[in-house]
Amino acid sequence: MKLDFTTIEKGTNCGYEIAERRLIDSPEEWSEVWQQFTSDTIPAPSVPEIDFLSNQVIAVFAGNKPTGGYSVEILAVENTSSTSLDESSLELTVEFREPQPGEIVTEEITQPYHIIKVPQINARKVVLK
Repeated sequence: MKLDFTTIEKGTNCGYEIAERRLIDSPEEWSEVWQQFTSDTIPAPSVPEIDFLSNQVIAVFAGNKPTGGYSVEILAVENTSSTSLDESSLELTVEFREPQPGEIVTEEITQPYHIIKVPQINARKVVLK
């Protein structure tokens, strides 16, 4: 079943230098992720409020890229839960873009990312499609 989602943040510069995907279901974990995410921003913006009784947060970080022209975008989220809550998961359709040969790009290291919130379904893992 496809789930509606809302983008919290999307861009090309953040504090996550290593590729990673995160499923976040608590205010404490969200605060830790946000602190790392904004570690390259001064002053750091405050943590967006999320109602974790109703929502989960998914973050996809592409890690360090050598130039501009890279991006990551979550296109779809699907609930692939089994009958056991322990095995529930979310399947993401994600587009990773990289610059084409000859494309003009900025000469700076970037860290593309996309952070979304989805309705709470007690998922335990995120799988990339």
